[in-house]
Amino acid sequence: MRSQRCAAATAVLLSMLTTVGAGQGSSGQASLAAGQRQDLVAFERDFFAVDRAYSPEARAQARRRLDALTANAGKISDARFILELSQIIALADNGHTMMLYHGTVEGLGRVGIRLVPFGHDFFVIHAVAEHADLLGGRLVVIDGAPIAQLRDSAHTLAGGIATWRDRRGLPFLESPGALHALGITKSAASATYRFQMGDGSSREARLVPVANPLGGAEPDAVLAPGAGPSGWRTLLPVDKAPWSLQESGETMRRRDAPEMDATVIQLRANLDGRIPIATFLEESDAARRAAGRKNVVLDMRMNDGGDLQLTRAWMSSITGRLPPGGRVVILTSPWTFSAAISSIAYLKQAGGARVVLVGETPGDRLRFWAEGRPISLPHSGALILMATQRHDYLTGCKGYTDCHPYVAKYSIAVKNLDPDVAAPWTLDSYAAGRDPGMEAAARVLAKQQ
Repeated sequence: MRSQRCAAATAVLLSMLTTVGAGQGSSGQASLAAGQRQDLVAFERDFFAVDRAYSPEARAQARRRLDALTANAGKISDARFILELSQIIALADNGHTMMLYHGTVEGLGRVGIRLVPFGHDFFVIHAVAEHADLLGGRLVVIDGAPIAQLRDSAHTLAGGIATWRDRRGLPFLESPGALHALGITKSAASATYRFQMGDGSSREARLVPVANPLGGAEPDAVLAPGAGPSGWRTLLPVDKAPWSLQESGETMRRRDAPEMDATVIQLRANLDGRIPIATFLEESDAARRAAGRKNVVLDMRMNDGGDLQLTRAWMSSITGRLPPGGRVVILTSPWTFSAAISSIAYLKQAGGARVVLVGETPGDRLRFWAEGRPISLPHSGALILMATQRHDYLTGCKGYTDCHPYVAKYSIAVKNLDPDVAAPWTLDSYAAGRDPGMEAAARVLAKQQ
């Protein structure tokens, strides 16, 4: 099925390339063509020849689409060109092989709302003041295109599992220019969005890109209440935010939780911060012992990665430091990615039944490619992340000679990292300031007392 879709997409591209740009001046088209060719040369040399995530079939499909772009450079807009490259990158079907940033390409601005997926639906949780009445609305249609079609189109722009593609596709859903470039909406300047509200009513708004875009690609910033520049409104009031969504931007946090006989530790990145992360984790365990707590709740839901080497020793040893009956509850979500997955896999492998996974399935498979570096394209300024080394957390890299050396040396072999207790955030729990994951963790630990 995937090969049929890709072949169809190539045919559509070839058709479009023969018709787009007819009204453009020759000098402008020549300049556009030269710039796109520069990007294609860099793309092939610095990314396509280096990334190793493509299967042979996917690489052949990508090759055909690259040839079509090269032969017809300058006949499509830069916006369409960047989206074509995104789709070519997504053929690798690997979460770490991705378009990180569209660069300085015009026409891909985002409207004054921010969407977040809860389950399979997309809801407005941030909005400019003018459209604050859309907060809490579930996206249904954009310019007549139903959400199922929109989601499928967004999924062509990123690799990996469906929940990760949902999150990587948010800028696309919020950009009339991007939607128009793929032939979905009628205009690149605006689009009519329709939402279903909590009371069952339907609401429409004609949205245009805004000049003061809400930042925050990091997951904790996306969900954080009150984030963004002046003029934006948020569904979740600051004073209602649960502890897990407070202090956005702090990568390492902890608190005492006597009600769970636990120390709660939150890691929003596997990176050193104001202190080394290894030091923070040791200090956190010392705080647990000083308070006489038996358990640890480790919140990794907003951790999209970093350096797996920084936490391996602690993750592999923490269950052995707990008193008899002590347990570790790990909170995960589809934003849990990369080195965060490595870290919880080390912990689960070492702790076995003393480790309970709560929340939602992490954002990647247990076999993936990573360990690349971003490259920049000279014309557009787009940033692309490649993947060059295998990670295999199912068999511990047995039978492979191309695994990341660190995970080959300190191997991981776990059956899965699916939650033992499902506790997803929902729109209602989020809007009310409730934390279903922490509530579930409390129930898990209460059973052992």
